[in-house]
Amino acid sequence: MSMRLTGRRIEISPQLKDYIDRKMAKLDRYSVHIVDSELILYYENNFAWAEGILYLKNDKITTRAKADTLKKAVHDLTDKLVRQMERFEGKHRAKIKPRRSPPKSKETTKA
Repeated sequence: MSMRLTGRRIEISPQLKDYIDRKMAKLDRYSVHIVDSELILYYENNFAWAEGILYLKNDKITTRAKADTLKKAVHDLTDKLVRQMERFEGKHRAKIKPRRSPPKSKETTKA
């Protein structure tokens, strides 16, 4: 899974990049469906905002999180993304019909 990291009007420190990589590693178990991801960090109205976009095979998941610090915003964002991916997985699995077992043949014995 490739990830684009963007900071709007801010510089993203290497420590924050490492933290983001560790938190986004939770999404690796859903990497079958995730094609690309994008994370946008910015400050607005004295709050830190984190916006995440996951591009899936035939869909897109977008989430925003607001907090006092960037680390807290990234933490909240990854939790939201994990919950949404679990919901997506559940819907995806529900669409897949279970395989039917072959019909049981009735053996008749002649006396």
